Amino acid sequence: MGKINFGSKNKMIIILLVIVVIGGIGVWAFLKSSADVEIDTVAKADIYRSIEDTGIVRSKRIQDLQAAGNGEVLSISVEVGDKVKAGDVLVAIDDSAFKYQLESLEYQIKSLESNIAYLADPYSDLSLENYKSSVKIAKENFLKAKSDYENAKELFAIGAISKSEIDSLELLSTVGEMSYIMALNESSAASKGGDDDVIQQYNYQLKSLIPQLEFLENQIKKSLIKSPFDGIVSEIYVKEGEYVLPMSHVAQIYENQYYVESSLLEESFVQMEMDAPVEVSFDNVSAEGFVSKIYPTIKTVISDLGVSQQKGVVDITVNHEFTLIGREVDLVFMIGRRQGVLTIDKDALIKHENDDYVLVANDNKAELRKVSVGAKGNERFEILEGLKENEKVIIDPGDEIKDGDKISY
Repeated sequence: MGKINFGSKNKMIIILLVIVVIGGIGVWAFLKSSADVEIDTVAKADIYRSIEDTGIVRSKRIQDLQAAGNGEVLSISVEVGDKVKAGDVLVAIDDSAFKYQLESLEYQIKSLESNIAYLADPYSDLSLENYKSSVKIAKENFLKAKSDYENAKELFAIGAISKSEIDSLELLSTVGEMSYIMALNESSAASKGGDDDVIQQYNYQLKSLIPQLEFLENQIKKSLIKSPFDGIVSEIYVKEGEYVLPMSHVAQIYENQYYVESSLLEESFVQMEMDAPVEVSFDNVSAEGFVSKIYPTIKTVISDLGVSQQKGVVDITVNHEFTLIGREVDLVFMIGRRQGVLTIDKDALIKHENDDYVLVANDNKAELRKVSVGAKGNERFEILEGLKENEKVIIDPGDEIKDGDKISY
């Protein structure tokens, strides 16, 4: 084979090509050794784990008001939504039956008191005549009370009057009979002179009637359904002219102080912390609250879809006037909240042999550094040791980036 003769010109071209190739290899090698990474700056921030759920607005105090006995609703003084003060009359119920019983009982008491006074004084002819009149009056009262009781039995049988009313009329009949008998005894004793035993018996009888008097007076007071505390009328269960029975619901009132009740799934409930901040929102309105009570029991409930779930209940105190109870609100619980602590993006952490590490971006090189982790939020974790504020760490370095590798960002 003949010798190849390179001219000076060709030599120059070859040398240039070699330089270009070598330079390209060098650039390629440089770029290959410098990995492009995403970084996060170590910074102070507030962190927490958020749990989202819903709750129901409740009143701290709610009470159903009931009728004390039978009667017609005479008037309703309020409407649903009205604000009322303690003692305000909400509904008036006819109390004429109680008033009749009260008048009859008061008359018997006065008769007993009069008889006792007669027995205690010397007996004149006028006194003896008074005793005879007392016997006549006592007999009339007894016969009327007995007749009222017999008639009431029929009304009670058809449910027109309550057990307490029939019992009261029976008592009035019994007391009337006793008064009549005692009046007879008194008249007989008066004709013979004073008798301390008879006076003592009348005193005992008088004392037995006082509790009945107080009971009837109390029932009459209860015929006016009054607000037991300052609040808002939430329900009116009756209408004017309607006939109500004893213990039937007449109205409902709730106190103008609120809290939110939330029923949480077990996995959320077990993370709850007393005093944990809670964001409450509804109708584009936001309010702040905190967990004020954690109930100690987890219960099994059935969802609307028929699924069995384990749930626990917490109460949230909210400084807000909702005006509507029973409404649903959105909640964001802030669990494990830490304020103004040193933090990094949670994806910057590397787990190795149960220890936590990060790759610090230091002069375009990755530096592996061990760190101590504190509280964990949704996106950022607290760093207790190993990093300083404003240092930069690599996010999600994976297995490609090693300690000492060149990086760019």
